[in-house]
Amino acid sequence: MAKKDTEKPSRHTEALNIVAGKRGADTEQKARLLSVILNSMPLAVFVKDAGDEFRFILWNKKNAEITGISEKEALGKTDYDIFQKETADYFRQVDKMVMDRGELLDIPEEKILSPTLGKRFVHTVKLPVSNPELDIDLVVGITEDITEVKAAREELERFDKELAEKEKLVQSFDEKLKQSTEELRSTQLQLIQAEKMESVGRLAAGVAHEVKNPLALLLMGVEYLQGGVEPGDDNVKVILKEMREAIERADGIVRGLVDFSSSRQLDLKPASINSLLEHSLLLVRHELTRSSIQVEKRLEADLPRVLIDNAKLEQVVVNLFMNAVHAMDEAGKGLLTVKTSTSVLSAEDVEHDEGARSKEVMHAGERVVVVEILDDGHGIPEDKVGSLFDPFFTTKPTGKGTGLGLTVVKKIIELHRGSLTIQNRDGEDGVRVKIVLRTADERKTGFMEKKSKSDVFQIKKESGLSGRHDVTRVMERRGRKER
Repeated sequence: MAKKDTEKPSRHTEALNIVAGKRGADTEQKARLLSVILNSMPLAVFVKDAGDEFRFILWNKKNAEITGISEKEALGKTDYDIFQKETADYFRQVDKMVMDRGELLDIPEEKILSPTLGKRFVHTVKLPVSNPELDIDLVVGITEDITEVKAAREELERFDKELAEKEKLVQSFDEKLKQSTEELRSTQLQLIQAEKMESVGRLAAGVAHEVKNPLALLLMGVEYLQGGVEPGDDNVKVILKEMREAIERADGIVRGLVDFSSSRQLDLKPASINSLLEHSLLLVRHELTRSSIQVEKRLEADLPRVLIDNAKLEQVVVNLFMNAVHAMDEAGKGLLTVKTSTSVLSAEDVEHDEGARSKEVMHAGERVVVVEILDDGHGIPEDKVGSLFDPFFTTKPTGKGTGLGLTVVKKIIELHRGSLTIQNRDGEDGVRVKIVLRTADERKTGFMEKKSKSDVFQIKKESGLSGRHDVTRVMERRGRKER
């Protein structure tokens, strides 16, 4: 024990005693007090003995938190003992610079590689402490962990950059917007077109499916003709006839989609509402088939023609059909009923609008065409019925609808000076949609709707199949003959 009491303390212990403020009997108490103070600080503090290879003689608790290196692991060690060589070389170079200059050095950002925490960024201030009388040369360091601050700053810079780019886009959009001089109706028509293009996207798969049958028939005809044609082969006329009809069917389907998606001003002309409904059903036939939905058509013959913009009213009908499909698909049912009829408005039927001009509203006693679309889906919640036509209101899940569909539908009907009502069916599941349209002036136009078996838009179960069967039979006969 006596030998231990007289044993000379190590250099870094002596330096720590000096930092504690006094040599003597109460040095341990002073050192303990200093340790408590330093370990309570929110900044990392360390002291290196420049006279002993820059070994650490002080290492507070915050330093251990930042680096993942405990006080026990650091004291008496050099940077090379606890850091990677690249990091240690950098620290040694800086420490020597501090001692050579003899002045405080502020290092805004340093990167350290902690054995436990990996890459960290710190802000460090180092200052030299020298006293020839006490024979000490120390490097005192105070460090703040700025890893999170740096990450936040970089994120903020990235956000600022994105914001600047978006501001440029907004400015560009604003300049384009200022160039627009369209009136309110033009703006409404742009909204209608935007909703229409969304419908086109939904219908594209169905249209592609409908075009496949005519294309398959054409391919079979080409294969037959490539096999060589013998003089007097009566099959050639049959095949060419069926190929022409297939081309006409495909052309009708594609042309219909092009007409549907075209953007133009409101163009009211006398048209057949039944033909429009048939064509609209053709556009959504793929959706109907995929959802196993049956269609019941009750289209009254010899309807008076209506004064409509064919493409825009078709947009209305397709939207309503798709809503019905989605409702029935969710409810697990499937009967879509489409009805047309004529009616004479009574006083109760007329919706009065004080702000409308008299010539633009319907009057009691006026003959109108009525379109009804009925589904047997889940219906509309009673508390939602009053919000159906509010912009951006939708009962569909996110990604299934913009909430603009029925708003646009109503606006188009209003542009036609018609009326639209949507309500749950009485005593039955599902929804009833009723559209009332004004007829064309028969005295001026003389147009009346007629039945037409050759209507290219009429939906038939056998559409696109009979011709293919004829070509198939011809191909089979050729195969048997060749065998």
